[in-house]
Amino acid sequence: MDNVFKHVLVATDGSLMADRALQFGVRLGAATRVTALLVMHDYGLSEYLQAALNRRPDATQLREEILAEGRRLLDEAIHRALRGDARIERQVSISEKSPCHEIVATAAREGCDLIVMASHGLGGKMAHLIGSQSQGVLSMAKVPVMVVR
Repeated sequence: MDNVFKHVLVATDGSLMADRALQFGVRLGAATRVTALLVMHDYGLSEYLQAALNRRPDATQLREEILAEGRRLLDEAIHRALRGDARIERQVSISEKSPCHEIVATAAREGCDLIVMASHGLGGKMAHLIGSQSQGVLSMAKVPVMVVR
């Protein structure tokens, strides 16, 4: 029997709950394409201005530093959750918006037919006050979303 899903997007923030979502997403998509996504927050205007005043690297170099840190965090999460499973594609995005927007946009852009993510992650107690990323993805996604607890 063929898998129902052809391309599974697993969103992670590097938290332990997100590790469980990675494990589940890979098991679910064992015979399909699986992409792990980590969304890094872009520097705001104040950070770019501060960097410029302190003669730090230019905006392009700062974004490269963000991407490098994101790749490191994603590699650590995959190693921790999956023992470095090489079958999973890795993608790091930088966004000034809330991660839920980038998760939904990436799923659409990459042709994913399922999004897997943790019920909560690094947002913790603040998520109850301002709404969680999983709630945002559930409300915006055009494809099924599986929330792992």
